[in-house]
Amino acid sequence: MNIIEHLTRTVTPVLLNNANDENRSSLLEKLYAIMVARLADGNVSNSFANATIADDDHGFFDRVLPDTTHRTELVQQLSRHYSVPEQETSSLVSRAAPLVLRELRSLAGTTPLNTFLSNNIASVASVIPAWAYAFIPAGILTMLNLAPVHAATTPTVQTTTRTEEHLVATPKAEEGGLMKMLLPIIGLLILGALAWALLKSCNKTEPVATPVVASTTASTTTTTTTTEVSAASATDSMAMPVASTTDMAVASMPMASGTTMTTTETTATTISSTEPSVVFENGRLSFYFATGKAQVAGNATEKANDILEAAKQGKKIGISGYTDSTGNAAANEKLAKERAQAVRSFLVANGVPQLQLELIKPQDTTGAAGKDQEGRRVDAYIIDDNAIPATGTTTVTTVASPAK
Repeated sequence: MNIIEHLTRTVTPVLLNNANDENRSSLLEKLYAIMVARLADGNVSNSFANATIADDDHGFFDRVLPDTTHRTELVQQLSRHYSVPEQETSSLVSRAAPLVLRELRSLAGTTPLNTFLSNNIASVASVIPAWAYAFIPAGILTMLNLAPVHAATTPTVQTTTRTEEHLVATPKAEEGGLMKMLLPIIGLLILGALAWALLKSCNKTEPVATPVVASTTASTTTTTTTTEVSAASATDSMAMPVASTTDMAVASMPMASGTTMTTTETTATTISSTEPSVVFENGRLSFYFATGKAQVAGNATEKANDILEAAKQGKKIGISGYTDSTGNAAANEKLAKERAQAVRSFLVANGVPQLQLELIKPQDTTGAAGKDQEGRRVDAYIIDDNAIPATGTTTVTTVASPAK
């Protein structure tokens, strides 16, 4: 059972008067997850297990999170991440708490509340933000495989440690006297060696041109190699692209001295159309979706490190979705929108503020004909620095799949 989805359907419309406010809805989802995690702890929920809590008991949240400092920090964090005034955020928290308890008790039935929530706690792990770990009991964090937040070492301790290291190292300064004397001599020897190497290279006789043989054996491959040849002198200069493909060989060809060869390779990445996947390349995080689905791949977090790190530095992240080039256009567009929203929810769940996310419709939203998997993807990228390297591109090869 997904408890957060249930609370979003039952409690959120009451608090927002059925208004479609994405920021406040997301704020409430985080609050629901934090409350569920706290109430799953018996020490918290048992304190009012037999008490009757009215729907308008706006002081009930103080019993759920008794620490005043924690309550203040929670309100400030929710307010800052979702751009809702602190006073309004505090009101939403107070009004939501008794309604959430009522719904959770209804779902639990005769089962003790903390037992019921512990059995269904897995559905809230991805919704709890990292900054809220300090509010969650240690036992519940362990159950969710989440690492508790530890206090940072104070500057005083760090200063003391550095001072002690300095005091220990000071008596040894005299032992390095010999090394200090040798350093200038070693430096002179190195400079002499460099000068000798430079003189030797200047007097080096130009070698006679030798033929260079380039050949490609016949093979089956998905890698295309382009070779560009350029001569050092104007009289011998030339540029000759040679493409090697399946069952094709390149004849041997002599080249003048000073000739350079530059090779650019295009690697092929196979994307399944039955399972979701994520690829990070050239500054873009591409989410590929299974046919007819809008679920993000389970290993997305491993691939998203660069994008998430850029978001922590305050950079905006663009999200662009694409549609299939075949099938019903209206259905494809609806599915593409759901996929883009799934990517946005994934980024928000991993700590990216919604204000730093921007849905950007590409000029051509349809995937290339014959490459349907390109039309079942959503790209996330850094808007402030969206440079794509000139070399190295990925060709997506789809795997046979059932009809869309």
